[in-house]
Amino acid sequence: MTGPGAGRIVGHGIGLALLVAVVVQAELPESSTHQSVERYQRTTVGATPEEWARHLDDARAEVRLEAVKLLAESNDPKIDEYLMQGVDNSDPRVAAAAIDALGKRGAKDATSFLADRLAMAATSSGLRQRILVALGRIKDPKVGRAVLSFVQAESDQELRSLGIRVLGEIGDDSIRDEVRGLAARESSPDVKRLLDDAEAKIAARGAPAKGASPP
Repeated sequence: MTGPGAGRIVGHGIGLALLVAVVVQAELPESSTHQSVERYQRTTVGATPEEWARHLDDARAEVRLEAVKLLAESNDPKIDEYLMQGVDNSDPRVAAAAIDALGKRGAKDATSFLADRLAMAATSSGLRQRILVALGRIKDPKVGRAVLSFVQAESDQELRSLGIRVLGEIGDDSIRDEVRGLAARESSPDVKRLLDDAEAKIAARGAPAKGASPP
């Protein structure tokens, strides 16, 4: 058939084909979508933690960020080491994602590393905030003194206040007297209250369990 009628039929045919394609795609099972995502990840950054880690030095920041996200979801014991590499990435999004992942994982083997980065002058305020939050989630007493030193030296009141809260979460009993001393010398009622709360949390964490004999 030729002429305008044929054109309409062809047009309707193309439209129907497109509609069918959309419907078929929409009806694909979730497993197929998941498999497609997995295939994409394998072709871009690999399928193992070692392969993902190699992409932490990729020239493209988006690939580095994807590598960190994949690492964060893995249970491989080597992941913390790879995520620490991500913390030093030049792209702040990659560094932030790596810090958040270490905190979420409760990575105690990374706390000294994070405390060192907290004290570095080159670390931005935004990343310092994320490091403090991560340390508060991990709750490793061995970095309590490092966080206390940060609190004593920090001039940014928002960061200082966050650091004081983290001291309470960490619960390092060895710095309890120093926290109490800071509270006694503090002129700001709000900051003094934060220090008192932190000292109370440290005391509670260091107290023996009810019914237990003191050491």
